[in-house]
This record gives sequence, C-alpha cells and structure tokens, in this order.
Amino acid sequence: MSKFERTALVVYGHFSQPPRGNPLTNEIGEEADAAPYKNWNDRINQTSYWPNAESGNFERISYSFSEGLIKWLETDAPDTYKRIVEADQKTAAIFAPAGNALATAHNHVILPLARKRDKKTQILWGIGNFERHFGRKPLGFWLPEMAVDMETLVMLVDAGIQYTLLTSKQIKNLPSSGGAGPYWVNLPGDKQIAVFARHDDLSTQLSFNIHNLGGAGFWARETLAVTRKNVGSSLLLATAGETFGHHFAGEEQFLYWLVNHEAAKSGFAVTTLDRYFLQNPPKQTVEIEERTTWSDTPALTEWATGTRDGKKDTLWKGALRRALDNASSDIDHVYEDFLVSYGIDPWELRHEFLPAIFSGISAEDFIAERIPNMPKVQVEQLKVVFQAIRLTQRMYNSYTFTDNDIAGRQPRYAIACAATALSIVQEATGRDLNDRLPADLAVVTSTQSSITGTDMLRDAIEQFNLTLLKT
Repeated sequence: MSKFERTALVVYGHFSQPPRGNPLTNEIGEEADAAPYKNWNDRINQTSYWPNAESGNFERISYSFSEGLIKWLETDAPDTYKRIVEADQKTAAIFAPAGNALATAHNHVILPLARKRDKKTQILWGIGNFERHFGRKPLGFWLPEMAVDMETLVMLVDAGIQYTLLTSKQIKNLPSSGGAGPYWVNLPGDKQIAVFARHDDLSTQLSFNIHNLGGAGFWARETLAVTRKNVGSSLLLATAGETFGHHFAGEEQFLYWLVNHEAAKSGFAVTTLDRYFLQNPPKQTVEIEERTTWSDTPALTEWATGTRDGKKDTLWKGALRRALDNASSDIDHVYEDFLVSYGIDPWELRHEFLPAIFSGISAEDFIAERIPNMPKVQVEQLKVVFQAIRLTQRMYNSYTFTDNDIAGRQPRYAIACAATALSIVQEATGRDLNDRLPADLAVVTSTQSSITGTDMLRDAIEQFNLTLLKT
C-alpha cells in the first residue's frame, strides 16, 4: 500500500529539440520560419521553457532534457537553465538521492535500433551529461520515443539505472488496478529493473487535446477524480514537455494549476518518479513488449526502414540509415586502427571519453592518461577522430527518422554530420574516405520529392566548406 494517503500523481515531461545548424560549431543561427524569434530554440524557450521555469512547474514534475537542448539553454538561456537545475537540486536537498530530473540517451538515439556498443555509449554518455548538469547520479532514465528492448534494459541496470517508464500498452500482464506501479521486469543474468506504466488515455488527452479539456480545474474534477477509482495508488501522466506552452500556447498555466491546486482537490498527492520509487518499491512483476515505442507503428519500422502506404512514402529512411551506417563504420575503422598497437579496447575507451570531458578533463589529458606512449601527432589526430565519432553518434538522433520529408531539416542535418565527420578525419589523417557516402546517398530517393540524398550532400559540402569530394 502506498505511503501516501491520497493517490499519487506524477506528471512527466520530456523536453527535447532536434540538433540543427553547423555540425562543428553547434551554432543554430537564424531560422526564418521561427520569426519573430532568432530560431526555434529561442522561440520555444520564450513560449514554453521559460514560462514553465518562471512559474515553478519544474519543482512539481519529473522531467528530462535532451543533451543538445539543455546545452543550448545553459549558454543561450541561462535564466531558464538555472531554474531547471535548481528545481532538481531543491528536491534532492530534501529527499536525496531523489530529484526531479531523469537521464536520457545522449543523442536521443532510438536504442533498440542501435548497435550494442552504441547503446552502451549512448547510455554512459547520457548519464555523464546528466551528472554534469545536475550534480548527482540519476535513478531513472527516459528512453527516446519510449523505445525498449531487453538488451537496452540490461545495459541500463549495468550502468546503475534503477527504473524507466513505458506506455501501458508496452507492458504485458499489467495488473488491472495496479496503476503506474512501479513494477519489476526480470532480465537475463538474474537482473531486474523497475518500470512505471503511463496512463495512456489521459496522457494522450494532454498531448493532443489539452486546449479542449476545459482547463485544469474542470479536467481534474470531471476526469481525474473519476479515473482515481481505477488506478490503484499511483497515476502517471507522461507527454512531451513542449505540450505546455509551445504545442499549445499558454497551457503552461494548465500544468501550473493542475500540479499546484486542482490535483489535490481531486484526491491526488503530486510527487515525482524518484520519490515515489524510493518510497514504494515494486511488488509485482510484468513483462515488456519487445521493440515497441509509444507509437502504434509496429516493430520500429517508421524509424528503421520507413513505410509506403497510400500517399505516404518514407522508404528513403532505410536507405539513409544504411548510408549513415557505412559512414559510421568508416570512421570506426580509422579509430580502431589508431588503437590496434596499444592493446586498448577502443569501445571501452569511447564509452569513457565524453564522461571524462564532462568532468573537466581535456581531450589531450584524457588521451595522455589512457595512452601515455602515443606520439603527439597521433594524439592530435585521435582528438579529431573523437570529434568525428561524436558527429556520427549525432546522426542517429530519432528526429532524423521522425521527419517524413526527405528534404527536411533533420535528414539534411544527419547527412551534414556524416560528411563533416568524414571530411575532418580525411583531412587530419590523410585516409581517403570520400568514396562510399556519395554512392550510398544516390539511392536515398522518394517518390514524393525530386530532392535526393546526393543533392543534400552537395548542399552540405558547399554550406560548410567541407573537403569531402574536393581532394
């Protein structure tokens, strides 16, 4: 039985923006379609992130931030960033080790579609990024697109993560009156991880229909209060954080009134995932639906291969993924060659790299500490290879494959990352890396557009003055 007298309510928001702009400098620059603001990050900060921060909403909800977004907030919207970090710190100061924030995959990669070593890198880099911003170890972890498989869950446990959250439809044998849980999931190797179950119907109402719910008070009385009878001791609402103020203008006020006033009137005690998990350990065990997401699309096909259905043709996604895989493999081969004579596991070194940088160690000192006998010229080259590896990881951001327009901003950005990574390694090492990418991108085509992957590669080479194909 819950230690709360009332039914526990957790509102969870995942806040993220796709990476954009210059792959090397991370400068987004001007985006005309975001006018009157400089770019979309600036626009959404003004309509969502800052209003939620200013109203204190982050002190009452659980949340996660994608790496690129929180880094942008830190440098370009420091007042917003400070409120977000302080909200977690206030909770952690009282309820340690519980806070408000959760970690997430570093580059917002759909983990079940990643190679095993890339999954581990994404998890460890994501945890390192979390620790840099929030100054503590995370208990929970947000899976991008809520995409799950057993291998990913095992890796989360191995990295020290204690729980994640899924939609109810991703969980088998979910108790009819068990509410949000948490529940145990048994994993290979006699391991366990806890999962919270999102209330799908109510979360969907917030996500897509919040403007028509009659305000927080009406919705709490007419919907939440009724639902309380059937959710056991806990209820989890989880949605995109941008729902509150960006997707629906002004609805940060819905969130404010819900978590500060109206939920309590309807018999709920607002808490966070961390706090509830520590106070209410799992008692029941469930199973997961492998390789599923929040979406109704089966087996991750929308992000893996694309589909062709009626007027919609996104099969170019599979061809793009193959092109990115080959570019990543070319960089990986260069990286392995650098380390083959030093008796060092290249992938363990990669896992450690970014967390070390986040802790304040320079790339030179990191390499010198792990490979003290590496000549200086090779140290400089390896630094460039690490930079390229960061770019190739960024290519697989889920937004690359969420965009259904072949010529959209995100596919273009992924191609720019691939071309930039190959160019800087080619220039630094003298290795010829310009043969596969153009051929691979030539088959990235769509029946709905005259733009091809080759066109986008040429645009990237010209825009960022890349050496690829120029040698």
